[in-house]
Amino acid sequence: MKKISSLKPFIVFATLSWFSFSAQSQTLTTLKEMVEQVISANPEVQVKYHEYTGAGYERDVVKGGYLPKADIVSSYRRQEDMDGGFSRRNGTAIPRSNNELVLRQMIFDGFATPNEVSRLGHAQRVRYYELQSAMQNTTLEFVRSYIDTLRYRQLTEYAKTNYVIHKQYHDKIKERVDAGVARRVDLEQASGRLALAEANLLTETTNLYEVTARVQRLLGELPPETLEMPAFVAGEIAPSPTEALQVAYLSNPDLLSTIEDIQATQKEVKTKEARYLPRFDLQARKNLGTSSDGENSTSAADLLELTMNFNLFNGFSDKAAVSQTLEKLNRSNDLRDKACIDTRQIVTIAYNDIRQLKEQITYRDQHRASIENAREAYQKQFDIGQRTLLDLLDTENEYFQAKRSYANTEYDLMNAYARLFAGQGQLVNRIGSARQGLPEVKREDYVDAATVCQAVAAVPVTIDKAAILADAKPLNVTNRQLIKPTDRTTALAPATAGACSPEVVTAQVNNWATAWRQKDYDAYIKTYSEKFNPEPPLTRSAWEQQRKQRLSSPGKINLALSNVQVTCEGDKAKATFHQEYSVTNYKLLKQKNSQGCDVCNAKRIATKGFADNVNKTLELEHSSGEWKILRELVNP
Repeated sequence: MKKISSLKPFIVFATLSWFSFSAQSQTLTTLKEMVEQVISANPEVQVKYHEYTGAGYERDVVKGGYLPKADIVSSYRRQEDMDGGFSRRNGTAIPRSNNELVLRQMIFDGFATPNEVSRLGHAQRVRYYELQSAMQNTTLEFVRSYIDTLRYRQLTEYAKTNYVIHKQYHDKIKERVDAGVARRVDLEQASGRLALAEANLLTETTNLYEVTARVQRLLGELPPETLEMPAFVAGEIAPSPTEALQVAYLSNPDLLSTIEDIQATQKEVKTKEARYLPRFDLQARKNLGTSSDGENSTSAADLLELTMNFNLFNGFSDKAAVSQTLEKLNRSNDLRDKACIDTRQIVTIAYNDIRQLKEQITYRDQHRASIENAREAYQKQFDIGQRTLLDLLDTENEYFQAKRSYANTEYDLMNAYARLFAGQGQLVNRIGSARQGLPEVKREDYVDAATVCQAVAAVPVTIDKAAILADAKPLNVTNRQLIKPTDRTTALAPATAGACSPEVVTAQVNNWATAWRQKDYDAYIKTYSEKFNPEPPLTRSAWEQQRKQRLSSPGKINLALSNVQVTCEGDKAKATFHQEYSVTNYKLLKQKNSQGCDVCNAKRIATKGFADNVNKTLELEHSSGEWKILRELVNP
C-alpha cells in the first residue's frame, strides 16, 4: 500500500504532463493550420459540405430506376358470390387471400431516367462548386480578420506610445505653467491633444477587440498571441488585369457553379420532354400460395407481361412543365452572365488596388521617414531653445498619423492580394491549405468559361503628373506672370485724385492677361467697358460668343507681354506692348503592348497649336472707379 501511494504523485504528474503536451500539440500556430480548421469545421462551410454529400445520395436514388424492383403483394378480399357457390365447388373461385411476388423492370421511359441521373450529376457538381465558393469566401473573411488583427495590434502599440508621449509633454507644460514660465493657453492646447490621444487609444483597442471576436467566430477559438505575417502576398500575380481575369474565368467557383447549373437545367428539360414518349415495362408475377377456395383458381397462374403506357392527353400539364423548365434555363443563363460581371468587377478592382497600393506604400514610407527626420530635428532644436513643447507635440501628432497611414496601406495591400486570389478561386491553395477527404472534380470541356465570358478588363487609371502640371492654373502669388510698366510720359499725367496712374493701368492690364491665361471668361469680360466694340465686321455679341468658345476649348494658353508703355490723358489711357500668344494641346499616343492592348502604354504628347506674335494697343477709360478697355487694336 505504501509503494502504491508513493506512485500516485508520479502518475498524477505524468497524466497532467500528457494532457498539457496534447493541448500544446493541438494549438494552432500558422495561418495554414488555421485556414484548414476554418474550411473543415466552420458551420457555414459544413452546411455546404453536407449539401454536396447529400446531392450524391440523391443521384443514387434516381439511378435505382435502372434496376428491377421486387415487391411482395398480399391481398385479402370479400366478394359476393353470383353463381350460387359453383366456382368454389369446382375450384375456379378467386381466392380471398393471396400473396404474390411481383418483379418490374423498366425497359424504356423516354430517356427520363438517364437524363435525370445526368441532371443530378451536374447538380452534385453545382453543390461541389458552392462548397468551394464557401471555402474561398469564408477563408477570405478569416484572412481579412487575421490581417486586421495584425493591423490593430500594431496600431494599438502606436496609440499606446502616442498616449505616453502626450502625457509626458502635458505634465512638462503643466509644470512650466504652474511655475509661471509658460502660458495657460499652451496647457489648454496640450490637454486637448492628450484627450485626443486617449480617444485614439480607446478606438484602436475597441477595433482590436472587434476583430478578435471575428476571428473567434470563424476559427472557433481566440487567435494566438503571436501571429505570422501572411506569406501568400509574396506570390506571383498575372502581368495584366486581362490575364488575371482569364485565370478567374477558369477557376472561380461561383462562375463554375452557374455553368454546371445550366447543364443540369438542360437535362431537366429533356426529363420533362420524356413525358411525350411511351413507357415500356416488363413485369412478372409469381403466386406464392393457393387459397382454400381451390388450387385450380385462375389467380394461381404465374404471369409475365410487357406493358406500354402512352400518355395521349394530360390537360397540357406536360407542355406547361417543359415551358417552366425552359424559363429556369433562361434564369440559369442570366445567373451565369451575372457571375461573369461580378467576377470581373472583383478581380479587376483587386488587381488595380494592388498596383496602386504598391506605389502608394512607397510614398507613405517616404512620408513617414521624412516626418521622423523632422521630429528628430525638432527635438535637437528644442534642446537649444529654438522650438517649444507645442512644436514637439505637432511633430509627434504628424509622426503618429504617418505611421498609422503607412501601416494601414501595408495591410490594405495584403487584403487586396487576398481579394484577388479569392476572386480567382485560388486563395486556399495560395495559403497551402486543403480540406481532407474532398475529391478533386475533373474539369469538363463545357466548363471553359472563355466562350461565355469576355476577359476584357478596364484600363488601369494612370496619372500623367507632367500633364496635370501643364494644365494647372498658375498660383496667384508665385506663378503669376506680371508685366512692369515702362512709362515715358509720367510727367504728362495729372496729379489729381482719381487721375490716371501708370501703375494702376498696368495692374489692370495684368488682370486682363491673367484672366485670359487662366481661361476665366467672366473675369476676362469684366475688363472690357460696356462701350467696347470690336473691330469690324464682328459685332459685340458675335465677339463675346467667339471669345467664350475659344476660352472653353481644350489646351493650355501661353501668354507673355513685354515692353509695356502706358500713356495717360485724364480719364483715358493707352497701353502698348508686344504680345506672344500660343496654345499647347495634348494628344494620346497609343502603343500596343504584348497583349494587344492599344491604350495600356498610351502616352500624352504635348503639341503646339495656334501661335502669333503681335504688337497691340489697349485704349482704356476710367469709369465708376475702374479702368475698362474701350478698344483693342493690333498694330502693324
